[in-house]
Amino acid sequence: MYLCYVLHSKTPEFSIISEFVMDTDTDTDTDGLPVLDLSSERKFITWLDGGHNGGNLQFGPNGYLYTSTSDGAGPRPPDPLCTAQDCSDLLASIFRVDIDKLDPCLNHRIQPDNPFSDITTARPEIWAFGFRNPWRMSFDAVSVYLWVGDVSWDTWEYILQGQRGGNYGWSIMEARQPINATWPRSPSPP
Repeated sequence: MYLCYVLHSKTPEFSIISEFVMDTDTDTDTDGLPVLDLSSERKFITWLDGGHNGGNLQFGPNGYLYTSTSDGAGPRPPDPLCTAQDCSDLLASIFRVDIDKLDPCLNHRIQPDNPFSDITTARPEIWAFGFRNPWRMSFDAVSVYLWVGDVSWDTWEYILQGQRGGNYGWSIMEARQPINATWPRSPSPP
């Protein structure tokens, strides 16, 4: 079982993705519900977060784990950490990892075709960025598109088609509305 859970606000391990296995001695509790073996926890990745959390997990048709993160802040002011266009951290992004194969120094594997895998100033796990709080994602069974529900700041709510290397504009823009228009925009990958 894979979980994204939240600990104490504003700490380096505030949001955590972990793998747990079922307790083989007691497959169900007294109510017939599955029981996790808490001692089996294997943490895959952690990130700072607060206010908004993102935290939606989806396995793509390719078997990789996609996870959404937020800009790590509450509603006002918009993006106070100035992170939504900063690809040097995992905030305000959707990242993609392989959890079946592990890199020697990680608890996950970064796919070589991730859009930022060769950019030294960016987190190589990032698949798309520029989100505010992408709280829900789903892969369309027919088209295989990744649809993302993102929370607005002031005026707009979003349903976006997630794309490899996509920059969704937060917090420079909220849809067509300028927010922090003078802030630097992170470059999209080649």
